[in-house]
Amino acid sequence: MNNKRNVIITLSMVTSLALSAMANEETLGEVTVHDTAFEAHIKTMTSEKLDLIQATDVKDILDSLPSVNVTGSSRYSQKVYVRGLEDKFSNITIDGARMTGQLFHHSGDQTIDAEMLKIGSIELGPNSALSGPGVVNGSFVYETKDPSDLLEEGKNFGGKISVGHETGYNRNSANLSLFGKVNEKVELLGIANVVDDGEIETPAGNVKDKESKLESGLLKSVFKLNDNNTLKLSFNRYNDGGGRNISAEKGNATEVTDNDFNEITRDTYTVNYEYNPDNDLIKIDAKLFYNSQEMFREKADTFDQNNVKSGQSGDRYYENTSEGFDLRNTSIFGNHMLTYGIDYSKDEQTKRSVGDQGTYYSSRSNTDIANSNNINGSGTLTSQGLYVEDEISLGALVLNVGARYDMFKLGGWYSGDFSKVTPKFKSKYQVNDELSLRFAYGRIFKAPALPETLTLSQSDIDSWNANGVKAQEGHNYEAGFDYDLSEVLDADDAIFGFTAYTYNVDNYSHPTKNNALAPQYDVNVYGVESVFKYNKDKLGLSLSHSYSDGSEKSLSDGSKKDPKTAKIHSFKTGVDYSFTDALKVAYSAQFVLGNTYAYKSNQMVSRSGYAVHNINSTYKISEGTLKGATVNFGIDNIFDKQYAQHTAFGVYFDSETYTDYEVGRNFKVKLSYKF
Repeated sequence: MNNKRNVIITLSMVTSLALSAMANEETLGEVTVHDTAFEAHIKTMTSEKLDLIQATDVKDILDSLPSVNVTGSSRYSQKVYVRGLEDKFSNITIDGARMTGQLFHHSGDQTIDAEMLKIGSIELGPNSALSGPGVVNGSFVYETKDPSDLLEEGKNFGGKISVGHETGYNRNSANLSLFGKVNEKVELLGIANVVDDGEIETPAGNVKDKESKLESGLLKSVFKLNDNNTLKLSFNRYNDGGGRNISAEKGNATEVTDNDFNEITRDTYTVNYEYNPDNDLIKIDAKLFYNSQEMFREKADTFDQNNVKSGQSGDRYYENTSEGFDLRNTSIFGNHMLTYGIDYSKDEQTKRSVGDQGTYYSSRSNTDIANSNNINGSGTLTSQGLYVEDEISLGALVLNVGARYDMFKLGGWYSGDFSKVTPKFKSKYQVNDELSLRFAYGRIFKAPALPETLTLSQSDIDSWNANGVKAQEGHNYEAGFDYDLSEVLDADDAIFGFTAYTYNVDNYSHPTKNNALAPQYDVNVYGVESVFKYNKDKLGLSLSHSYSDGSEKSLSDGSKKDPKTAKIHSFKTGVDYSFTDALKVAYSAQFVLGNTYAYKSNQMVSRSGYAVHNINSTYKISEGTLKGATVNFGIDNIFDKQYAQHTAFGVYFDSETYTDYEVGRNFKVKLSYKF
């Protein structure tokens, strides 16, 4: 069966070689870039869309996308899965700053506040040399707002204030944005956002141990030095904490528990520079960044095996940092658009504690162990990359041919060097005015992941050795088509797109509890995704379907099982209608079929299907004494469905006790005023 599937996919890809998809158009110089159905769908992820749905977290930002699944009922529990694997195998950037590493396996790492964003984007697969090092399943690109995105034409200063409430999270929020122009060359922006969450109300009961407060902010300066030079400086802070269960993804804590204070803080500093003279051979983009994500745990008493107080764990700090740069130039000559550059990053993890005393009981070793959460030094992973990609326009055929040369080096607590040249290829061919075909290939090469920071111990570091540590490698193939239905459906624009993909990752290495950095599985993933987009006058419609399957072969005993994302058919739909320039209403829904998959080689798990419906609306007042005011109202999970994502904690290993149920019916209202 697997051989037949591989033959069919291979024949499809060979047949589609040098073919591609073209839809909507954007022009850069003399080279025309066309959108596929998926790319057209991605471009709906704007700040206006996020405002309409009152987005507050990563799930709100990404939930409408095919082949993307976000689990977790609480903000700090959310984990993102893309084309069958977790986002630990993606590149994630905000304003060019890389977000890397895993702090703790029971919490998420995409600490993004939607209130700060003007756009979010994702590219599926590892088929572009421009997406950065180590991409396996995709890349996420988040960009924060500029002053000009908020400042009205003809004004030099403005502001926006908003307050909101959500019943399902017992959530109160407040936001203040100030923006302006000092002169024609200098623009400034400041945003402060507070979101205070109480009990999470689910149909299975109220979750009382995940109350937390998000405090985030953005400071940005834009210097338009002249017509050719633009410099942007930004600082973004994200702080989410409370006296809450540190194991965020564990569900069903319906009784009040005494939790010590813990929080996650991200500080991101970026410098973005663009030089774009009137010269087709020069368009320089430079990004310099420093990003820190830290988890803090307040000191807590510890107890011996007889439950008698025996000591204290002090204030604990777990930190992952990333610093680096990306420098690239784009040259257009003839039918070529050539982009080439270098990138560098250094990821570092540290673990320290202040105030450790006495001992604690370890159930694993069945003994009392000295409280010691400090680890001397740090672990590092350095990446250096050279890359080039040429977009070649040959009439109806467009080719993207590229390659990366990446050099990874483990340092500090670890050691090891890994390097390889990885070719990348995408092709697009317009068969006729409606039909376009595409094929893509990407060589996968990723260094062993640094292990999660919280579970590290000094004994792990002292006993670590490089034996058996390997790079993760594989191949990604995908083929598909797009069909323009605008004329057939008498639409302003309408398009249907389909993609089939397959990839493997040998020496797969996940950071969770993997303190040895050891390869764990050989992984194979395959799947399909479909997207339909339709726009006519004031009506917009989107439909999508995604499915992935595959296998994980253990490198320790040879046993096989399915990825937790296997066997999931997900259908998503969205409809929006502008009744007037002031009033817009949007409906969205997700339908997931029930399935059974192999959690272990000897254990099958069945997961129930579900359907969830949401509605959102916005009304903007553009004249009169309330000019500038906006009222947003929405209801998520309209029918109060009790459900959990199929990749959610508890669900994927068939434990009702730990199941992380999603929030029930959630009424949302937001009032804002822009001046």
